[in-house]
Amino acid sequence: MSTTDTKPIPVQAPPRRGRRHPVRNGIILLVVLVGLLAVAAVVGDRAFRSNAEAQIAQGVEQSLPKGVTGTVHAKVLGVSAIQQWLSGSFDQVDLTTRDLKVLGAPADAHVVARGLPVSGTGTIRSATGTLTVGQAAIDRLAPVAAADAGRPKLGNGTVSTSLQRTVLGLPITVDVTLKPSVQGSSIHLAPTEARLRSGAISVPGTALIQTLLPNGISVCTAKYLPPGVRLTSLNPHRGSVRLGIAARNLDLEALQRGDHGSCPS
Repeated sequence: MSTTDTKPIPVQAPPRRGRRHPVRNGIILLVVLVGLLAVAAVVGDRAFRSNAEAQIAQGVEQSLPKGVTGTVHAKVLGVSAIQQWLSGSFDQVDLTTRDLKVLGAPADAHVVARGLPVSGTGTIRSATGTLTVGQAAIDRLAPVAAADAGRPKLGNGTVSTSLQRTVLGLPITVDVTLKPSVQGSSIHLAPTEARLRSGAISVPGTALIQTLLPNGISVCTAKYLPPGVRLTSLNPHRGSVRLGIAARNLDLEALQRGDHGSCPS
């Protein structure tokens, strides 16, 4: 009988498992959780911001003064809208409208409000804005009664109107061109050109109108604006006029009531 050599079957060692690193795994988990929370916060803040903007726009539309209608769009700017809400006021809110109507005439407006109370009551810290209105809205304003003037007509940098006067017992009409500027709470209109008409006669009358109106025409604007709002600029163009406005510590309740300022008697 032959003897067959037998070799032992090799025993395979079990695979070595990597050493666990609990600190590293914990950091990874923490980073993932923080990332998820950040995403949730961004999504939640975006939804909250959108809802706040819709409520602000609706509130402004409901507070538009008599004779003014339109769709308002609001945009809350700055850091987290939720944080701003928790602080009690929004840092900056942009309000725009492109389909505004003033006294039935088309207009558009852009207002930046800073420190807008989230409660809808109290005061707005400050506000600036522009309002552009067409000639049709100007036509619906009362004449400049103090100067017996007709309805103003807008030109490029000028306003023209007509004045009724009596000179040496003769009734005359003076067509006058004026340059507007803002002086305090009033719009000042300084005459630059004039033409006299009496019947079929028409002659230049710039010297005469400067004698008749040495101080120009001043129109108080406070009675057309909410308390605390002031006119900062006036830029007429043919067919429209662009007005700049500003305010500080603007009372929201006065705005909602439709209050107006007062002019010196």
